[in-house]
Amino acid sequence: MKTLTATLGAIFSAAALAAPTPPDPPPLEAPKPPPAQVSSSEGMPPLPYPVVPQKRQERKNPPQPPVLLTKIRTNDAEDWARTPHDLPKLLEWMSGEMGASFTSNIKTWAEVSTNPRENPVLYRSGYKPFTLDASEAARLREYLRNGGTVIFNALVGHPDFYQSAIAAAQQVLPESPPYRLRLDHPLFRAYNDISHVQYRQRAIRDGVVSDSYPWLDGVDLDNRTAIIISRFDIAMGWENNRHDSWGYEDADARRLGANILCYVTAMQEAGRSAGKSVELADGGGSKAGSLRLGWVSHTGPWKTRPAALPMLLRKFNEATGAPVAFEWREVSLSDASMFETPLLYLTGTTDFALGDNERANLRQFLMKGGVLFAEAGDGRATFDAAFRAEIAKVLPDHPLAPLPATAPLFHQPNEITAVKVSPALAAQLDKRSTTSPEIFTAEINGASAVIYCPRDLAAGWEQAPAPYTIGYQPADATALGVNILFHALVR
Repeated sequence: MKTLTATLGAIFSAAALAAPTPPDPPPLEAPKPPPAQVSSSEGMPPLPYPVVPQKRQERKNPPQPPVLLTKIRTNDAEDWARTPHDLPKLLEWMSGEMGASFTSNIKTWAEVSTNPRENPVLYRSGYKPFTLDASEAARLREYLRNGGTVIFNALVGHPDFYQSAIAAAQQVLPESPPYRLRLDHPLFRAYNDISHVQYRQRAIRDGVVSDSYPWLDGVDLDNRTAIIISRFDIAMGWENNRHDSWGYEDADARRLGANILCYVTAMQEAGRSAGKSVELADGGGSKAGSLRLGWVSHTGPWKTRPAALPMLLRKFNEATGAPVAFEWREVSLSDASMFETPLLYLTGTTDFALGDNERANLRQFLMKGGVLFAEAGDGRATFDAAFRAEIAKVLPDHPLAPLPATAPLFHQPNEITAVKVSPALAAQLDKRSTTSPEIFTAEINGASAVIYCPRDLAAGWEQAPAPYTIGYQPADATALGVNILFHALVR
């Protein structure tokens, strides 16, 4: 079975490596000296909101806008300094368009603080191949784990830099494969609704783009996209540079830039989940009668909220008195160890595919009495479509069907007739704050073998910031999760 990285590489090879020679970068300008460092405010609000104004008793001089973007300087000015006005021009445009005042500065990797409040977003642009040394990769990993974000831009759309950025992302976060962001990713609706873009004529003429969709790759860390890689150039669009490139036209480059920064600032605190400090009381003693779950890995991002299941299991224990043992381990559907647990949990935030052997094993698991509990991470449509397609192949004679309101799952141990929804879901429901819970099941011999929720539940279990989640509020998501586990055990 091909990995996602291998698939991405195949797409890239077909689309770009077979294309004509990439355009040359724009002429080099002497870069200005780095500005003095300005620390961001402690509680910097998400874009597009302006910086908090000064109090009346403070001096009347206007406050210095906080630093939002830090451009990475390397020893090779021929590479990183080709577009010296990209960040200032983008921020200037955003100030006029959105009323958001921020500034940028320039640092080396070694000068970057691992505290994202000092440098919320790191931006590395260039056209030459590059590598990170071990110390740079380690600092960058710590920075990302603390809530920071890195943007890589392939200047002029050069494939050498793009391939290096992919490799650097895998070096820093080897557990999280890069993938091309689908249009249901919240980044594409964070400020502007972006469903298509206009590429520059050079990219169209050279045949390196074949559609009108933006090409951004992402690497997810828990529930947020922490590394964003622009396959085609956005920098020259920001600074209105008309030099030939494989990139976006100016207007769409700015729209993408604004969306990226709005998404990043809104998700700043999302990685700091209260659930990460929770430890299950197991004590390494006897596990007789305990509940064991396997978390299914697959080709897409699947480890989206690592604290969510422990949080849910704690609540399940409190509600039912059942002993809980959660052995956090990856379960592959191609491995015989999947049959060691009666309950599998599967989630993700984008499309995925199972191999023939994985489908056969999952079918055998379900036919023998095992239960699969699945949910669409963040309520993403691409995962929903992929999951429904895969289950139809696994159980062609046992289709998913909506669970009626009278089903026991909605009444034991919690009585659930309606659920409160997240703001993102409310926006889809004509601003209604409540709705009926959506659960689908596939039954085998009269019992639920598959239990599926197309709305996000895990954000509620984890009680973490989730501004873009299309799902249920924490109390109702937890109550529904407890009922699902209870139903899976007594079925």
